[in-house]
Amino acid sequence: PYSDEQVSEEVDRYRRIVLSACSSLGNLQPVTKAVRSGCFGGEGRPIHCVSGTNMEYVPKDDCLSSLKDIKRYIQMDEQGDGKWVLQWLGEWQVLERDIIPIFTLCVKRLLPSQSPNATDEDREHILKIVTMCVELFVFLTWNMKTESPEVKMRFTQILQMYKRMFAKNEVIFGLLSIAVMHLRKGHNTEREAMLVKGVLYVFRNILAIPDPLISPTSKNMSGLEVHDKLLAILDTELAVDFFMTLLSSADDRRFKDLRPILVDVIYYMFYRVPVSALFDKHGAWFEHSDLKRGGRHPTFGGVYAVSTGEGTIMPVFNAREVLRPFANLFKKPDKIRLPKVEPECPVDYAWRSVDPDAIPILRRIAAVFIESCFNPFITAMFDDLKTATSIVNDTVPRLLYIAGYFIDVSLANTEIDLGCTCAVVQTQIFGQVMRFTSTYMELKEWSSLEPAMYCIQQILLALSKMCGTKLDSLSENVLSNLFYDGDALDLFVKLCRVYRPTKMRRQCLEQIARLADTFLNTLKAYAESKSGMYIKKKIKRSAKKKALNDASQPSVSDEPVAANGDMGEDETKEPSVPDSDGELEDSGNEGGVSSDDENIDTEQMVERSFDFARFENAFAVNEVAKSFTNLLAPPSAMEYVYPMLYRIAITCQRPFLFFKKRTMDRLLLMFNDELNFPHRVEMLDLVCWIFRQYMVVMDVPDLCKYYKAEGLNNKLAVECVLAFLKNTRFGTSVKPVITRHVVNLLPSNKDTSKNEDDADVGQITEDSNQLAAVPPVPVANDTLEDMDDDFDLDQYFNF
Repeated sequence: PYSDEQVSEEVDRYRRIVLSACSSLGNLQPVTKAVRSGCFGGEGRPIHCVSGTNMEYVPKDDCLSSLKDIKRYIQMDEQGDGKWVLQWLGEWQVLERDIIPIFTLCVKRLLPSQSPNATDEDREHILKIVTMCVELFVFLTWNMKTESPEVKMRFTQILQMYKRMFAKNEVIFGLLSIAVMHLRKGHNTEREAMLVKGVLYVFRNILAIPDPLISPTSKNMSGLEVHDKLLAILDTELAVDFFMTLLSSADDRRFKDLRPILVDVIYYMFYRVPVSALFDKHGAWFEHSDLKRGGRHPTFGGVYAVSTGEGTIMPVFNAREVLRPFANLFKKPDKIRLPKVEPECPVDYAWRSVDPDAIPILRRIAAVFIESCFNPFITAMFDDLKTATSIVNDTVPRLLYIAGYFIDVSLANTEIDLGCTCAVVQTQIFGQVMRFTSTYMELKEWSSLEPAMYCIQQILLALSKMCGTKLDSLSENVLSNLFYDGDALDLFVKLCRVYRPTKMRRQCLEQIARLADTFLNTLKAYAESKSGMYIKKKIKRSAKKKALNDASQPSVSDEPVAANGDMGEDETKEPSVPDSDGELEDSGNEGGVSSDDENIDTEQMVERSFDFARFENAFAVNEVAKSFTNLLAPPSAMEYVYPMLYRIAITCQRPFLFFKKRTMDRLLLMFNDELNFPHRVEMLDLVCWIFRQYMVVMDVPDLCKYYKAEGLNNKLAVECVLAFLKNTRFGTSVKPVITRHVVNLLPSNKDTSKNEDDADVGQITEDSNQLAAVPPVPVANDTLEDMDDDFDLDQYFNF
C-alpha cells in the first residue's frame, strides 16, 4: 500500500500533466484593428480612424490533440472516485477560458457564410475540433446525482458556473447551428448523428443544472438565478423553435433515439414551475373567510370556567378564548415521520419563483407544445414503451409528469382545445398509464408512483370536462372501460392504503389524496348518469379454501357488506396460515378436501351490479383514516383530505376509526385558531362531531372496549375541547352514530368469559330509533410493510 505522502506526490504529478494539456489549447494574443474614434463635426464631417489593440483568443495548431488528451484524462478519471480531473478543470476555468472560445471560433469558420474560401480538408479538421468540444461539453456538464454527497457538494458551484457560461447568445447560436446544419441533410452518418445527439445532451445538461434556491425577498442575489435568462436566450436564438420542431416530428424514425432526450429537455424547460405560475393564480387562501380574523363569533357567548388540571379555575368570556390559554398545546404539530432514506426522485417538486419576464416565454412554449407537439410526441413515446425492457428509470416518470402537467395547463386555459391533448386519454395509452402505476406500487418505486398518480388525476379531470362536448363519445368510451374493470377500481383503493410514512414522501400522500378525490367524484358522477352499472372482475379461487369456507361459513350472498371492511373476514376467526409454497396448510381434510385434483386454483370472470355507496366502504378502513390524518399536521391538501374524512366518519358512519391516540392528537390541531386552510369551517365542524362521538365512547367503559378507543395523554387539551363543545353548535348538524341512550349491555356468559377477545359485547342500540352501533375495524399493524397479494374487494362488488 502507498503512504499518504506517496499518494499526494502521485496526485500532484497527475495534476501537472492535466495542466500541461490545458495550457496547450491556446492563449490570448493582441490583435491590431482599425478603430473609429472622434465625433462628427459640422455637417457630416468624417471621423478620425486610429489603430487599436484588442486581445483575442487564438487556438494553437495542436489544440485538437490537447482536447483529445483532456477527454482521455476525464475517461480515466471515471474509473476512480473523486472526479479530480473534472474538479481541476472547474478550478482552472478551462471551459470559460479555452474550450468555449475554441468552439465559437471554429463554428464561425465551419459555416459557409463565414468562411466561403475554406477547403474541404480545413472543414473536416474544424469539424473534428467542434465534435471534440461538444463531447467535452457533455462530460463537463453531466449531473452528479449518482455520486456521493461529498462529490455532489464539491461540484454544485462548478456546475452553476458552467450554466452561466452557456447562457450566452454566441454559445447557444453555435450549438444550434451545428445541430441544424446536420439535421437538414436527408441522411446522416453515424458520427454526424452522434454529434446532433451530443448537442441535445448539452442543452439537456445545462437546463438540468438547478439554480440556487434564493428567497424572493433577498436583495442583490438575482444574478445567481440563470435559468430564466437561459430560457430567454434560447427563445431569442430560436432554439425553442428548434426543440418544438423535433417534438412535433417525434414520430419520424430518424428521431427515435432523440425522443428520451427531448423528454428531459421539455421537462427542464418547465423545471420547478407550477402550473399556477403560468396563469398568475397566486391568490391567498380564504381571503373572505369568517375565521380568518380572530374575534367573537355570533354563536359564542357567556362566561365559562375552565379547569387547568391543577386545581385552578380560570374564567373566560368566549369559546375561542377557552383555547387561547392552552394555545401551545395545539401549536406544536404532531411529529412528522419522514422517510429514513430520502429517495432520489426523478421529478423535482421544489417550486421556484419565476421571473415575470420569463412567464410570457413559458406560456408561448406551453401553447405551442400542446397545440403542435403533444399528441404526436406522447403517442410516439408510449409506442416506444411497449417494447421497453424496464420502466424503472427517469424517462418514464418524467414522461408521465409531462403528460399530466400539460393536461393541467390545457384545463387551466379555456382557449386551448381539449382535442390537443386527446392522445393520452385514448384507451390504449390510458391503460399503459394504469399498468405503470400498478407496477410502481408493486415494486415499491414510490418516487415514480407520484408522477404516475398525477398523470391519472389529470386524465380523469380531462375526461370529466370532455363530457357534453364534441369529445363526449371519447370520454364515454374511456370511462366505461375504466369503471367496468374491477381490477382498475381495486387499484385506486390500494393506493389509498399503501402509504408508509417511513418509506414515502409526504408529497406522495398529498398526491394520493388528490387522486382519490378526483377518482371518487368522477366515478360518482358516472354512476349517477347511468340507470345501471356493472363491473367485471377476474376471480381466482382456491378449491381447498372454497371448501373450507363452505364448511365453516354461512352463505353471504344477500347479506350486507361487513362494516369492518377487512376483506369480508371476521377478525375473531383464526386465519389460515400459508405454507412455504404459498398454499394453505392442510387442516385435517376439513370440508372433504382429500384429492390433489381438487386443490387446483380456478379463475373465472364474474359480472355483477355496482353500488357506489357500497364501494365507498372500501375506503372507510383504519389504514386510510390513519394515512389521511397525517396531512393534518401540518394541514396540507385539505380540500382533498376533508372529503375523505367526511366520507369515513359520516357517510360510512365509522367515526370510531379515528379513536386512536395518534389520530386524535392530529385532530386536536384543527382547533388552533391561527391556522387558515381550505374548508376550515367544514373541517372544524367535522372534527367537533368526531370528538362528540369520542367523548360518548370514553364515558362508557364497555363502549370504549368495544370500539378499542384510546385515551389522550394531554388532559388540558381535552378540558379545552370539552368546554368548546359545550358552548358551540359545531358538530351538531349531523345526527350522531353513537349515543348515550344504551338500551342494554348483555353480560358475558361463562362460555364467552373464557376468551375476552371473543366476548359478546351486546346489542348497543339507540332508545329512539334502534340504530345499531357499528362494529369496530381491526387495528392495522403500524409495522405493516406489504399488502396481501390476494387482496381484492369482492364484497363491495356483490361477489
